Amino acid sequence: MIAPKIEFSTREERIAFIHYRFSCKAPACGGCGSCNMPNGKSAIETFADYIDGKTEFVTIASKLWKR
Repeated sequence: MIAPKIEFSTREERIAFIHYRFSCKAPACGGCGSCNMPNGKSAIETFADYIDGKTEFVTIASKLWKR
C-alpha cells in the first residue's frame, strides 16, 4: 500500500494508512521493526503532521531513516 497524498485523501484515510503500515505483526514477528519508531514514539505521534495534512509521509519518513 502506498501512502495517500495529502491533497487526495482524508484525515481518516491517512490514519488508516499509518495503522496498516506500522502495525505490529506479533506473534509472527520476523523483526521487521514496524512497531518500533525512533525516540520511542508511536507511529501516530511520529506521523502526526502527515495525518493532519501538513507534511507528506515521504518527507517525514526520509528524515527518520536518513543515514
